Amino acid sequence: MLKRYLIVSYGILVKAKMWNLEEVEGENKPLVPQEYQIAVAEYLVGQN
Repeated sequence: MLKRYLIVSYGILVKAKMWNLEEVEGENKPLVPQEYQIAVAEYLVGQN
């Protein structure tokens, strides 16, 4: 089960450009864990 606070936390980190939602060639930032990527993407879409 996904934890809501982690979805929000990962979303904030992605929005702040500190973490990547998915792998980007040439970047060395941490990645959102795979099981959270879709939920975080949906959260970010809902924020705009």
